[in-house]
Amino acid sequence: MARPQKEGLDYFPLDVDMDQDDKIALIEARYGIVGFGVVIRLFMKIYKNSYFYEWTEKEQLLFSRRVNVDINVINEIINDCLKWGIFDKSMYEERKVLTSRGIQRRYLKAADRRQSVQISSNYMLLEDKEVNVYKNLIIVDNNHHSCNDNANIILQSKVKNSKEKNSREENTITTTTDGDDGKEQEAIQPGESLTVKKAGTAAGKETREQPSKTLAERRFDEFWAAYPKKVGKK
Repeated sequence: MARPQKEGLDYFPLDVDMDQDDKIALIEARYGIVGFGVVIRLFMKIYKNSYFYEWTEKEQLLFSRRVNVDINVINEIINDCLKWGIFDKSMYEERKVLTSRGIQRRYLKAADRRQSVQISSNYMLLEDKEVNVYKNLIIVDNNHHSCNDNANIILQSKVKNSKEKNSREENTITTTTDGDDGKEQEAIQPGESLTVKKAGTAAGKETREQPSKTLAERRFDEFWAAYPKKVGKK
């Protein structure tokens, strides 16, 4: 079994003068070191996952428990992060996820050496000119259930067609009978009765039709005709 493709990062870049960024400074000015710490912990969670963090009720409760900060304070910090552009506000309102252009840019740069990196088209914030430089990037559509269903339908159709083709080939028999008039070949298609024509021993002699045989009987006759016969001693 192939190893699942890793999406998150083991580490992410953190500028030494990050606290000088006006966006971060505004959070720290209001919430102090707690606000700064919450933002860093959110970054850690985002990059561990990949390039976004689903901010659901469940995740809010778990995050509050892990950082030991009141959930109401955390949500106030989140709201200010959205206000000042640390996280993309429209993406949060539409998808309830925390991400940003800068986060996605740093994620792609950190994962540049991977064989392939996938980003959902629903969460993509970067422009084409920014992502075209990454040859390993695959932008996927989140309608993966529909894609899988279509793939299954196509696969089942191919299997069905293959079985029908094999069935037709098995039910088509070409028979050859030798006589003085040469060789005569007959192809039996599915659903047709099997009639054996035997060539006469003399030229111009009328051909005689034998009663129809089943497919199993015909195969047995062919096998027996090909089986080497013993010749007794005289």
